[in-house]
Amino acid sequence: MEINIQPGDIFLINSDKTGARIVKFLQTAYTCWLHLWRKLRRTQETVAFYHVGMFTNKDNIIEQQGKVIERDSKKLLSTGNRLLIFRLKNISLAKQNALVYTARESLGGGYGVVSCLAKFLTWTTGIIYFARYIHYPNTEICINRTMVWYRNAINVKFGFRTPWEITTHLLYKELLKNPDKYIIVFDGIPRDELNA
Repeated sequence: MEINIQPGDIFLINSDKTGARIVKFLQTAYTCWLHLWRKLRRTQETVAFYHVGMFTNKDNIIEQQGKVIERDSKKLLSTGNRLLIFRLKNISLAKQNALVYTARESLGGGYGVVSCLAKFLTWTTGIIYFARYIHYPNTEICINRTMVWYRNAINVKFGFRTPWEITTHLLYKELLKNPDKYIIVFDGIPRDELNA
């Protein structure tokens, strides 16, 4: 089975490593108070993904790690973890190229420690303005970096006012809520499906 990957496709990946589990825990609710409320009511949401990036072509991805890097997609496409790849419906080649160009302009960009602190302040206080407005230029976490590429290149905001208030889980919920806007290119465990 071959996956029909195009430039600008977004990927979401899962993992059960400790760091990924912490990231997913912090995404169960927008604030710790909502998290506690859902826990008491037994309506807690399960977070499926912890990391986001984008394909620059069928063979390469660009993502925020310690720095923004572009690398071969073989490791991602041979993982034993759940992977979801999607794209905007009817996206033009010109917009795909604009996304790749914009993303490559940020190669080497730093990790968003300030954004992490702002999101944590929002999570502990319930005040959205921390996550929405506190960030340091050209430093992002993976989800916000990808959302900035989409906003700056083709003015797509995925239903949010700023790229900094969205989480991987909220992006996934936006995808599920709007099947008329997005195409799911792949959803599964690549190693199992590609080797079948």
